[in-house]
Amino acid sequence: MAYTAPKTYAVGDVLTASDMNTYQRDNIIALYNMVQFIPLTTPLSSTNWDGDGYSTTAKTKIDLSAVFSVPAGVSAVLVLLQIRDSASSTSEVGMGFAPNDTADQYSFFQSLRGMGNNYSEYVTVTIPCDANGDIYYQITASGNSTMDVWLTIWGYWSTT
Repeated sequence: MAYTAPKTYAVGDVLTASDMNTYQRDNIIALYNMVQFIPLTTPLSSTNWDGDGYSTTAKTKIDLSAVFSVPAGVSAVLVLLQIRDSASSTSEVGMGFAPNDTADQYSFFQSLRGMGNNYSEYVTVTIPCDANGDIYYQITASGNSTMDVWLTIWGYWSTT
């Protein structure tokens, strides 16, 4: 059923029983079509993101449906990110996420600047998705395959 905006009523309008039924139905449909958070009791994981080493990477898409089995078209994901880099104490290293592929533009960026070498940083973050329900990442690593990354998805926001 396609969504149509509910009829608006002004102060002083007299509602018939039919108007009330329509008003209630329209508002129930509007609430149903709102974005809802779907929490997961078992996180979604991927063998691509279970501690593998990454090098400096330009903005790259993660197709969440293909890689994590997230339903297509979600508006955001709740992610537990763990990163570490073997030379974080002397390098500007980190990882960022966004709903677009614009270089150096992030909705979230986690830096390891000044942390000890191989220090693991954990953070839970909500990352907005693009219209297809995908996210983009960019990595600045200290060397070849020196940034180890774990991603698990603990929930998502969806209209379905």
